[in-house]
Amino acid sequence: MLLLWRQIKLLSSEKRGMLFISLAMFSWTLVGIYKYYDPPMPSLINAFNDRILSSFSNLLLCAAVPYFPNVFEGWRERFAFFRKPDQWLNVIFVFFSIVTVVFTVLDRNVENDLGKKIIILVDSMISLSTILLVSIAMYTAISRFWTDKLLQRFILVMFIVFGLTQVVLPGIAIIGESMRPFYFFALVHLLVGITFFNFISVAYFGLVTMEMKQIAHEDLERKKERALRVTSISVGFNRENERYILRIRFQGEDPEDVRSAEVTAVKLLQPFANWILFALARKHQIKLMHSDLSTTKFRMVEFWNKDASVKLTQEMLFANDGGQFEFRVEPDQIEFEELSYLFPKYVIREAILKHEDSFRQTFDPAQFKGATKAERQEKMVKAIFDINSSISI
Repeated sequence: MLLLWRQIKLLSSEKRGMLFISLAMFSWTLVGIYKYYDPPMPSLINAFNDRILSSFSNLLLCAAVPYFPNVFEGWRERFAFFRKPDQWLNVIFVFFSIVTVVFTVLDRNVENDLGKKIIILVDSMISLSTILLVSIAMYTAISRFWTDKLLQRFILVMFIVFGLTQVVLPGIAIIGESMRPFYFFALVHLLVGITFFNFISVAYFGLVTMEMKQIAHEDLERKKERALRVTSISVGFNRENERYILRIRFQGEDPEDVRSAEVTAVKLLQPFANWILFALARKHQIKLMHSDLSTTKFRMVEFWNKDASVKLTQEMLFANDGGQFEFRVEPDQIEFEELSYLFPKYVIREAILKHEDSFRQTFDPAQFKGATKAERQEKMVKAIFDINSSISI
């Protein structure tokens, strides 16, 4: 996995998720080597191998979760700490740091059998929750590529079997000798589960890379075939069918070659939120600049090309002014549907606040004197959504 991570060169934040999963597998490997050779160690070293490496593996697996696109979108809207991967990393780092310290102290000082069993039980519950969380993320992500129902059920069953090993193995340790005959079979299931998880991880990240290369190739071929120009964009929410809608009008080299296409979505996904972000910025004639814009632009075009009958390239959609980007379409050719419905959506607001520096330069700093950060951001979002007035407040 680590060698594949070096080779693939993913063009998105998924590369960080792949790194975290690779390091988690590396941690599993260390634990496996230690268990296989079973060297004599002082009790404190045993605590390190049994509990701290377990917590470290769980931390790395949890760290990878927000880097799966379009997974746990409900969490992103409900919990502030899950909206940005960096905030999520801070939360789980603090949590597992506390867990590590507690396990180290308890493993060193708890001598009675009941206390040891309680430590094993708590550790297994944390591991079970972590594996289920990352398995759901991986299953949801890879189901986008592997749509066969039978194959999806098989993957789901394998992930469940993998998770159950975190119940059976600790259960054998807690119950004792009566469960010893099942220990070997439980270890075999664990090995199969880890191997399967490794295979799915490699397959998913390989498919993502192939998808990116294919999209890039198709973009190049379409550019060679015919030059189209985006003339208008309509984006928003349709209350009749309760879907988020994106509609684009194209103009070919021939004046009579006019085309239009649209895509819809039931859920408010991050790429759609970025379409709103760029549309609002273009309305106010503001150019966006951010270190993560290459990923943002790629996901926006990918979101459109997945279902649209007329395909886009980044060059057709975005104008680049020295690293500052905006839509090529004129501001008066951008329309919104039910903009007031979109205003309170966290995903859209977070997309705007992520580019706060790009918007802030148009504001009068005196207007924010004495305002808290939250008040300043709320005022800025309201001004950006007010497309009929100047953004300067």
